[in-house]
Amino acid sequence: MVEQWAHRLAEEVLVESIKYPTVAGESYGELVEYYAGVLRDHGVHVTIHRVPEDYVRSHVPSIYRPEKPRYILLARVGSGKRVLQYNGHYDVVEGGSGWKVTEPFKPRIVENRIYGRGATDMKGGVAAVIAALSYLASTGYDGAVVEAALVPDEEIGGEAGTGYLVSELGSRPDAVVIAEPSGLDTIWIGHKGAVWMEVVVKGKQAHGSMPWHGDNAFEKMVYVAKYLIENYKPLLEQRVSTYTYDEEKSRRPTITMGGKLSSPGSINIVPGEVSFSIDRRTIVEENLEKVEEELRRFIEEAGRAVGARVEARVVTRLPPAFTPPDSEIARLVEEAASRILGSRPRKVVCTGGLDLHYYSEHGIPAVSYGPGATDMAHKADEYIEIGDLHRAVDIYVELSRLFAEKNR
Repeated sequence: MVEQWAHRLAEEVLVESIKYPTVAGESYGELVEYYAGVLRDHGVHVTIHRVPEDYVRSHVPSIYRPEKPRYILLARVGSGKRVLQYNGHYDVVEGGSGWKVTEPFKPRIVENRIYGRGATDMKGGVAAVIAALSYLASTGYDGAVVEAALVPDEEIGGEAGTGYLVSELGSRPDAVVIAEPSGLDTIWIGHKGAVWMEVVVKGKQAHGSMPWHGDNAFEKMVYVAKYLIENYKPLLEQRVSTYTYDEEKSRRPTITMGGKLSSPGSINIVPGEVSFSIDRRTIVEENLEKVEEELRRFIEEAGRAVGARVEARVVTRLPPAFTPPDSEIARLVEEAASRILGSRPRKVVCTGGLDLHYYSEHGIPAVSYGPGATDMAHKADEYIEIGDLHRAVDIYVELSRLFAEKNR
């Protein structure tokens, strides 16, 4: 059993890390230096990589302050050729409003819970990983390499974080566990993908008092959307994934329209151009390129059906990720968790998006498993149960030892 000092260390690291408001580049360097100091104090080898400025500026949108430096921390214990990597992002979303127990970046412990922004998503998981590696180093661990990769920017897509780690630094571990808050009773073996589009519908602008001189793009947009609702949406509802998801309804692909609407005009004009968004979520069996082709085909059909000129622009692509439930890493996480918890966690696909796809795109087996309640992420009064934090440390230590045993 892991000694209590490692549990206390996880608590201390989490409480201290919440004080750093690591939102979109803010305080990244300061927090990474704090993490590095803790790890080095416990005999863990640490290297820090600054993501090149030109890479950040070309991959991070201006609203997320690409002028701020980004850092990746790599920490290692053990030796040998095979590597188990724990991945964790240290950035968080804005604190937001509605907090009652404490302020977002002023951590507070109340009734065996640690409150603060990032407590669950996912500075809790990072703290558990740091405590686990520190404990392994203290025991003289010399099995297969156990590595921590602490990355920025997951909350804004991960391009300058895990994306850079895998594509540019060439990180190729043999297995990965992302310490996202799946809850200790759940292993995420993948996640759904997404294609986000902006559909632009064109007409002819005119003065609002003489609409007969124009061609109302808004009215045509309504009919384009109606066509997709009546003809494309039912097609998606017929498709069902063969795998288990964290929510039953997630087994089907979905389309959400109209989350963002745009019209560069005013009340007293006939709109000559309007646009609406499409959020198309894929199941893991779907191919992103084919989904995009399918979307474009239906949008073009809708335009022809209503006599409208339409353009479809891709805003974001998120590839789905999947690691088979009987893979070595999924089975080892299941075994380690069952030894600590006394029950086996379920293995499901995550409805939302994670950094898993950066690994799966390169054929690296990766799952996500960590402490915290998924429904607490990004909320006011975000918290993590201290008991779950302790159990996560125990499970990561047990998992590391199991991986070493399998890879002697």
